[in-house]
Formats: sequence, structure tokens, C-alpha cells
Amino acid sequence: MTDDTTEPTHASTTDHTDETAGNRKDPGLTPSRRTFLGAMASAGTIGAGLSVSVGTGAAGVPTPRLHTEGRWIRDPAGNDVTLRGMAPADPGFYRQYHPKSFEEVLESATDTDRGWYPNTVRLPCTQDSIDALGLETYVTEVLRPAVDLLAARDVYALVDFHLIRPYTQDATETYNEENDEELAPINDVMTTFWDRVAPEFAEDEHVLYELFNEPTQPAMYGDDAGAFQAWRDAAQPWVDLVREHAPETPIIIGSPRWTSVTHMAPEYPFEGENLIYAAHIYPDNGAPADFDQWYGEPAADVPVVVTEFGWDPAGGSVDQGTTSGWGEPFREWVEGYENVGWISWCFDDSWEPAFFESPDSGANEPWTLKDDADQMGGYIKTWLEATKDRGIPESTIDDAIAPPVPSGFEVTRLTEIGVEIAWNAVTDEGEAGLSHYNVYVDGERRGQVIDGTATTVDGLQASSTYEIGVSAVDEAGNESNQTTTVAETVATDAGQSAFVEHELPGRIQAEDFDEGGQGIAYHDTGSANEAGADYRETSVDVGTAVESGYNVGYTETGEWLEYTVTVESGSSYEATVRVANGAESGGDLRIEVDRAEVATQNVWPTGGWGNFEEIRVGEVDLPAGEHVVRIVVETSGWNFDWIEFTGGDGGGGDVTPPTAPSNLSVTTTTPSSAEIAWDAATDEGGSGLDHYAISVDGSLDQQVPVGTTSATIADLAAETSYEIGVSAVDAAGNESATVTVEATTEGGDDTTPPTVPGDLSVESTSESSIGVAWSAASDAGTGVDTYAVYVDGSLDHEVAADLTSATTDGLSAATTYEVGVSAIDAAGNESATATVEAPSAKADDSEGDEDDESTADALVVNDYDGDPAWADHRNDLGQWCGAGSFENDSGDVEDGALVFEYDNAGWFVEQVAQDVSDYSTVVLRVRGESGGEESDLRFDMGGARDLLANLTDDSIGTDFTDVAIDMASAGIDPSTGGLSIGLNFWQGGASTLEIDEIRLE
Repeated sequence: MTDDTTEPTHASTTDHTDETAGNRKDPGLTPSRRTFLGAMASAGTIGAGLSVSVGTGAAGVPTPRLHTEGRWIRDPAGNDVTLRGMAPADPGFYRQYHPKSFEEVLESATDTDRGWYPNTVRLPCTQDSIDALGLETYVTEVLRPAVDLLAARDVYALVDFHLIRPYTQDATETYNEENDEELAPINDVMTTFWDRVAPEFAEDEHVLYELFNEPTQPAMYGDDAGAFQAWRDAAQPWVDLVREHAPETPIIIGSPRWTSVTHMAPEYPFEGENLIYAAHIYPDNGAPADFDQWYGEPAADVPVVVTEFGWDPAGGSVDQGTTSGWGEPFREWVEGYENVGWISWCFDDSWEPAFFESPDSGANEPWTLKDDADQMGGYIKTWLEATKDRGIPESTIDDAIAPPVPSGFEVTRLTEIGVEIAWNAVTDEGEAGLSHYNVYVDGERRGQVIDGTATTVDGLQASSTYEIGVSAVDEAGNESNQTTTVAETVATDAGQSAFVEHELPGRIQAEDFDEGGQGIAYHDTGSANEAGADYRETSVDVGTAVESGYNVGYTETGEWLEYTVTVESGSSYEATVRVANGAESGGDLRIEVDRAEVATQNVWPTGGWGNFEEIRVGEVDLPAGEHVVRIVVETSGWNFDWIEFTGGDGGGGDVTPPTAPSNLSVTTTTPSSAEIAWDAATDEGGSGLDHYAISVDGSLDQQVPVGTTSATIADLAAETSYEIGVSAVDAAGNESATVTVEATTEGGDDTTPPTVPGDLSVESTSESSIGVAWSAASDAGTGVDTYAVYVDGSLDHEVAADLTSATTDGLSAATTYEVGVSAIDAAGNESATATVEAPSAKADDSEGDEDDESTADALVVNDYDGDPAWADHRNDLGQWCGAGSFENDSGDVEDGALVFEYDNAGWFVEQVAQDVSDYSTVVLRVRGESGGEESDLRFDMGGARDLLANLTDDSIGTDFTDVAIDMASAGIDPSTGGLSIGLNFWQGGASTLEIDEIRLE
């Protein structure tokens, strides 16, 4: 809705952002790594919070690309379409603060089994969430999954940039001055968001964009025409920007005064196609007779969607109203306009006016629908159901062929309440293409898996037998037969008792797990003890250990051990495990207390199965009394010796910070460094000093261990003053106050340049590049900082001091160039330039060599040669590129190739963002660790989204080779301006893929 900076007219004034949300913390968890783990624990689960999976009945209408014709919104067949639905809170809000996940909320909002029938869901994207998570993380980990989930639910996704702020820079600066705030420049905010978001979803036909939620100032009260024209002047470039990236995506446009000047759109329309105008209406706007001229009459000329409205009997000045007094008259009014859609606000328990209520002040669970006679939530629900068949699009897909039955179906893990399953990916042979997989329990559909071929079915009963089934469903709704298997959940802890009395704080030996047997005190996949020790008569693999007598080995994924413990006093305890891993890759263990996950830990290779190491897991909150600790083998491949819980003082842990360091002083300075010293701090809280934190101008620079009371701060600028701070941190994480001192570096009296780079030589040439190498220069003063590379006397680029080679690109074929290299030190002194002459290679115009000819004429998207650097997220076209979720994070560049290590996870995108009609083929020059990786990857470009193996006749081998995709055969439209090349690695495979180059020919 709005902010409260200015009194609006014909607008609402309640801010939907939650100003207190930043103070909420996950109960029972300290803000540590396991808080993140807890937030992610439900990913891929059917029956709880969902990520790659969603539950039961979907809203289910066709969602072809929409367009406008005059005042109508229409589908490709020319049918009139009316958008109806609701908005939840910002998906990023759920990600950060709410016990519900955004996937769970979106699933509920589109679940016909629960009586919800929207054809559109608005996704408000706030600047607060973008700032907190980072735009890239927000798009890839929040917005993209939300949009994909709605696609699988057959619901339109309205991506709303939920700004509530001035829309011109002058008004922004005035607002900042009057409110002592620092709103960022509005053009920077808009272009940054839409430059990333618009091309991301340009190919998603079920997506619409809402440009700017509520532009506020300048309001120009009394001059509606002037206000709308000022808004149009400011916003037209943003509309053009979105249209450049997404030529066909409908754009919904607001208006000044909190989107309340809709009536000016017919007279002063924006330029462009497929434009729709928004209206925001609340009880503060009065009865329909009062606001019809503002929001209804313009629908006679332009498409209008009310993208916000709502009421609450207990609401404030803006939204206070009842169903009978305002809601029903609003419905009668909006249904009087056949071309006006509506999106209600808000499918949430805390963003007002809210559909639901929850304990305390909201942002909690469980949710209870507000369905009294005058409440909005229940009324919207029945309204959506009553109109679910009106104004819906017609399917453009003519496909009656069901996908094949999934193969390779297996149970990969059993617990007391859950079954983990996996299967092989299916290729749909009809026109529609695969949409998702349905998962069944005892013949009843339990959920859908959108992206991937594995999930967990939970919420089951212990020691029970179930028939689990999976079917494949295409975009036309055709469903394959099920593949089924029978699974028996693990028995619960009846008859469980302690083998050894464990008191915490203290150490628990791995072999001393509880009595009770298989499925009660432990779960072991084998029938006998493979490790051979005769310590206990069980199938748990207990073996001998040199130092502690026994350990548990031969661990397999899904196995677990339980230990009954007595906690002396409720507190925060430090957990440490002693483990060994003789494999080449790491495994993972999970710690649960009373069946609730509290931490996970990677067990990295230790150099041998008997080479045990102690690994600090982190703090775990344990209440006083008797509990059951479970150690779970989340990923196999490690031996377990013991787990130890230390700390805890009976009073909730050490919460007393150390004393601040004293007598901080600067002992020495140079042009580029400063040395400091201080007197030691003391800690009376019980946990003891752990380290000192050194900051420079308020930012952490380094940490030094206890016992050290001096430090050197390096890489400073000459003749510059810095505020250097030191604080003491104890083992419980408590930090003292920071003491500071000002340090001014000495003048840069280094006037001696480095030596000239030696042995400059030509290492490689091509038609457009020359590579050179040299011997490192030296500098006796401030040290070599960079090397400057020149071409024909002009600076081409610089490289870091640790590099002694460089490649200059963008040259002409068969031309001789003088390439020079000089060394520059940290004081800015530059050496003389070493030079070498080198001709670029001739272009190969020989007849019959079509491959070489096409390569020379190719458009290189990225060749990963370090210029630009992969870490800079820019490719050779100057467009954004990136990746994530791989075993090696976002990938590594090694020897000029981009390397991805994947295990059924990972995404990769190279934006092209230009018309490539002159090219017909996409070429990936790649190699794989094993070969055949084309079946592990889903290729995504310009509407083509399928396994790479289905789009090419080439195979990936263990040597670099070209894998070509014919764009026409794949259904890629090369004239689309928002093109990007994407690879999705969630197809069940595990390997290493190296990409040497991506080009278009």
C-alpha cells in the first residue's frame, strides 16, 4: 500500500512492510549456521514446507501468454481474460522472518482441496528483502522458485516491484532531507531491479510485471493531468527498459499518489504494447459512487486491474470496513466492468488487511481464516470459487499423449514418519512438454514435484506400511500411469532405555547408543556388524579405535543412533564430534534433539579411516531434563568416535562480555601499513577469551588469537588516516566494547619504479587475440601492485601482480601489433615498458572447412579466459552471468575452462539479451568427467527447455568437444531480445562438467 510520508488523496496509507520483522528470531536457535539449516530443512518435502515440491490440488487454469487489445486483456485465441486472485506477503519476508516458507504459503493459496481458486497470484518484491538477501540471491533463491511453483500450479504470476516512494529524483532528495533518510536514487533502483528481473522471466508465459507498486511524490494535488504526465515522463524509460528485456510480457503500470490517478491513463497513455493500468482501492476511498470516476470510467478505454484492495472491521483509517458495508458493494462495482480484474490484499497473517490471524501479533502459526460475516478472508475465498470458471484463458496446447511412466523408482531412506524416494527423469513425447510429477500415498495424491526427481513424503505413522507412487504429468494435464513401491516406516522408540547414563555437559561415546534394538534405539541398513568388534550384540557396525577403544563405522546414508541424556541445566552447549573420513569427498552428519534438527556438520576427508579429528559443530540449545540425542548419517562416508557437549553454567550460558582491551596505541606506520598494540582483556563469564577482532573504519579486518596483543594492518593507502578498533571476543561469542585509535600512514616516499618485466614473449595468437608472457618484475619499495598491458602504445588493461601472462582481445586478423608490458608499484611508480611485436593470425577462408569458418564468424558468449573474470558476473557480450548450488559453489575457472562439480544440484545462466537472428546454432565446447553428461543437464533458452540429450545429436565426452543445438529444431526464437542460455543440473546426475566456451554460429 503506502508509506506514511505524505497525506494521500484517493489512496491508502498503511505500509505493508513489517517494521518489526527484523527483531524476530527463530525460537530455540541462536543466529548461527543451523538457523539457516532449519530454514532449509523442509526443501523437497511433501507434507510440510515445500521447495521443489508442492501439495495436493492446484488451482489449474491454462496460462498462455496474455496480451491486450484495446481495453481488453486476451489470450492467444482472442478470449477475454479476467485476472482474479490475491497477494501474499513478500516471499522474501517468509524466507527471513516467518515460520512458514513462501512455498508453503503459495501452495496453500492455490490449493483447490482447501477451497482456493485464484488464476493469478501477485508476488510483492520489497526493497527491504532485496537489500537483506542481495538481488541475485533474491531472484534465484526466492523469486524464481516462487514463479516456477505458480507455473506448476497453473496460475499466473504477477511480479510486483513493491516500491512505495517518490518517483522522481527531486522528490527523492526532498523526502530524504525532510525525513533524515537515505533513499537510493530512484533511477538506479528501478534499472537495477528490472535489468535483472525482466529478462529472467521474459520467456515465462504465465508471468506479468507490475512496474512500480505505489509511486508517491510528486503528488501535485489539484493537478491530476500534471501529476500523471510527470509520472509518465519519469516512468516511460523504465517501461521501455522492461520491454527491451521482455518484448511480450504484459506490464501493469501504477500512478502517482499511491496508484490513485488511474483516470488519467486514457488521456495520457504510456507508449508501448500490452500495457495495463493499476488501481489501488480501500474503504478510505469511499463507496463505489465516490471512486468510480477514478478507477471505473477509465476502463472504458484502457485495460484496468485493481492490484490491491481489502478491508478489515478492526482496520485503521485506510482499510477499516465490513463485508456488508464495503466488500459487497465493491464486488458489485468491479463485476459491473467486464474488463476489470482484481487482486486482493493480503493472503497472510500479519500484512494488513490480512486474510488470517495467528497467535500473538502475527507472523506466526497456525493460521486461522478470518471468515466471520464481515471479514474479508472468507469472503474472498467464496468469491474466487464462485467465479473460477469465468474469464479464464483457453489452452493453446493440443496434446492427448501422456508421458511415459517414470522408471528407476526406489526408496532411498526411511524414517519413523517419512520416506525419501527418487526416480529417473521422464521425457514427454507430446507437444506439451513435461510439467511435474505427482506423488501418491496409498492411491491418494499427496503432492507434486516441480523440478527434480527426488522428494520426501512425511507426516506418516511409525512402523507402518504404505504404497508410494509417482506419475508424470505434462503441461496439457495428461498423466502417466503410476510406478509404485511398498515402504515400511521405521518403528518408534517403544521400549527404549539408556545403555549408559549420559549426563550433559559431557562426552557420549558412539558405541554407547541406547537399548531397544533396530528401529527403536538405532537404524542400521545392514543385518550384521561389519566392523567386527564384540562390544555389543547388535547389527550396528562397532569397531575398535586405538585411542578410545571403540567407534562406529561403515556408516550409510539414513542410519542413525540415539542416546538418552540428562541435561544438568538448560543452557547453550558447545557441540564437538570426533570423526574420521578416509574418502576423497566429505560426508555429513546431523544432530537431532527429541527428533528436532539442531545442527548439521560436514565431515571432510581426514586422510584415513583411523585418522580421527575433532570438529567443532557449534552451539546447541539444550533445556534441562531428559532428552534423546540422535546422530544421523545424512551423507555416508565417515567413522564416528564420540560427541561432546561442553559449557553451560546453569544460567542460560555465558552472556557476560569480556572487558575491553586497554591502552591501544599505534606503534609503527609505513606508507602502506600500521602496527598496533594493546593490553590484554579479561573474561569473567566462564567461557574464556577466544580472540581479538581488529576493525578498520568500522569493518572487520582480521582476528588474532588470545595471547597476542599486537597486529599489523596492511594494504593501506599512503598519507591517509584510519580509525582502527580492537574488541575482545569470548568462547561464547560475547564481544566487548571496541576501543579505537587513529592511525595515519606515512607519505609515499617511494619514488623508485619497479624493474622492467623481463623475457616478454608471444605465447599464442588467434585471428582476434594475442597472448603474451613475461618474467616477474621486482620492487624494493612498496612492492609491485599491477602490470599494465599496452597495444600500440595505448593502455589495453591491467593484471594483478601475481600474474605474468595476459591476453589482448578484439584485434583484427592478419595485423601486426606492438604489445607492451610495464610494472606499477603500490606508490604508483611505473617501470619502463617492455615491448614485443606480434602478428595476429590470418582468418582461415579456405573452402570446404566449414567448421573453422563458422568458428571465426561466431558470436562468443563466454570463453572464460579471465577477461572479463567469471567472478565479475559479466560475459564477453557484457551481459550478466552466474551460477550456484554446485558442490564447488558457483564454479571455478581452471586453465581457461569453467568447472562445475555437481550432485543433482546446480544452476547456470549466461545472458545474451540481444537479437541473434544471424546465427542458427548454439555451441557448447565441453567435456565431462565420465562422458554422457548431456543426460544430466536441462538446457533452457528462448522457450526451449529440455534435457540437453534431447536437443542435440552430439555427446559429451571426456575430451573437449563441440555440442551443438540447432536453434530452429529446438524451438528457440533468435530474434527475441531477452535471450539467455541456462543449464539446470537437478536431473539426478553427479559428475564434473567443464565448459571451455559457449558461442553462437
